[in-house]
Amino acid sequence: MSDMRSSFVTSKILENALFGGDFNREDTFSLTSMTIRIMDHVALLKQFIGMCQSNPAILHSPEFGFFRDYLVSLGATLPPKPETPAPEGKCPMGGDKKEEKREEKPAEPEIPKPAEIPFPEIDNEGVIEPEEAVALPMGDSNKAPSDEDVEKASEERGKAQEALGNGDFDAALTHFTAAIEANPGSAMLHAKRASVLLKLKRPIAAIADCDKAISINPDSAQGYKFRGRANRLLGKWVEAKTDLATACKLDYDDDANEWLKEVEPNRSSTVSFLAE
Repeated sequence: MSDMRSSFVTSKILENALFGGDFNREDTFSLTSMTIRIMDHVALLKQFIGMCQSNPAILHSPEFGFFRDYLVSLGATLPPKPETPAPEGKCPMGGDKKEEKREEKPAEPEIPKPAEIPFPEIDNEGVIEPEEAVALPMGDSNKAPSDEDVEKASEERGKAQEALGNGDFDAALTHFTAAIEANPGSAMLHAKRASVLLKLKRPIAAIADCDKAISINPDSAQGYKFRGRANRLLGKWVEAKTDLATACKLDYDDDANEWLKEVEPNRSSTVSFLAE
């Protein structure tokens, strides 16, 4: 800085010498003092310029308006004015932006799972596994039997009854099948063969014969009776109770009534469990 001051003083001395000006010691001291003050301001100006270089936005401060005007007059291009940050709760593009309040949904109360109700104890004594279904001849129920057919059916039925009396269930089945083929429209013959099938532990085939008997005669008490018994052997307590009750209603039978009493407890337990 001392070199600059000396240079400035020297230039002034030369200027006075060239243009005939007077330059004494007092002028020299006054000039030196002024030079020192100017150089101090130059140092501050350098600091300010450095601040503007690191943060151009400072030029847009209101107190530096005079400096902006000066720079523009020199043809300088000013950096763009920084955007004013939107106040909290205001929309930058204008208008208040209402803070959206998210309503927290209350937690749904947990619905306790109902306690598992154990299946009621059922007396399955006498229940058997269903046999493999084997279709038996049903004949054509639309066939109008001749007198010879009716006579043959009656003869075969007698032989079947005799075989039953002897405990020969297979023979009884054979003869009832022959009777059905001769007179397939007889609901009674289908129900009788169903009773033999039950003795042979063939409830599925028995149900098929009972269905046939009921389709021929909806009031076939024996059709409902033996179908109810077949359902009982399969552990179908509700169906068994319905069929046996219907059989007793159509034509009361001691055996059907006993079977009805037998299935009622299990039927009641099953219905109560399903209703819960």
